[in-house]
Amino acid sequence: MLSIDALARRACDTYYFHAAIGMDVTTQDFCSSIQDGDRPYVWDLNRIFGITAQTAQEIDQAMAFAEARRQALGYAYISASPFTAPAVIARLAFDDYREETPVIQMVLQARLKAIHPAGYSLQPVTSDTDWQRLYELVLTDHSEGARTRGKKVEAHVTRGMVDGYRRKTGPCRFFLASIDDTPCAYGSATIAPNGMGMVEDLFTLPAFRRRGLASALIADCVDHLRQNGCTDILIGSLATEPPKALYRKLGFQPVCMTRSFMKRKA
Repeated sequence: MLSIDALARRACDTYYFHAAIGMDVTTQDFCSSIQDGDRPYVWDLNRIFGITAQTAQEIDQAMAFAEARRQALGYAYISASPFTAPAVIARLAFDDYREETPVIQMVLQARLKAIHPAGYSLQPVTSDTDWQRLYELVLTDHSEGARTRGKKVEAHVTRGMVDGYRRKTGPCRFFLASIDDTPCAYGSATIAPNGMGMVEDLFTLPAFRRRGLASALIADCVDHLRQNGCTDILIGSLATEPPKALYRKLGFQPVCMTRSFMKRKA
């Protein structure tokens, strides 16, 4: 069995692999970045990650790249892991980057079984009609504000995010869950090259919560991943949000945190 540190490293590799699917990836000397030139306003599609800088000179180079991105996009959005040097985190604070809510990365190694609620069905998102239904659910998700930290998200940004989801098709598959043929939840399952699976982008309409729908959807995503050779399954939760308790109840164990930092152009 892997040590916690090794498991955490695999989890971070999987997390950043998922973020980069379908994106333009640029590798610098001491960091990497993803970019969507058509949707510069979507933070998650335009971020810097994998900062390997250790010395003051290396950190200066990485931060100079971040500053160039800030000038070009109007912001710099940087992701850090437990393996990012403490001096990098200190430099981000020194340079007035604002830390966003961290994400607890949790891994499932045990079996997972869930009871499916009456009338439940699951289908992969494949057709244009399916993607439109997913978009409508994501609109509701964003209007609720939990995933967006209470920030208002314009409809075109939501559309941009769903377009980003669609470009992940291949390693990543989205699913719609329905009750009595009414789509009411969605989620995704990603197969990473390192053999770890990832369940992500989960949402259930408020009127359908507390029925076991989320548990059933997660269990089905886990089944899909394990049928495709994944044994360890990753899921992330914002540190301040209630889903982390459900994930722990289902058997996911916290292994590390990933952190994000934002600085806007004045």
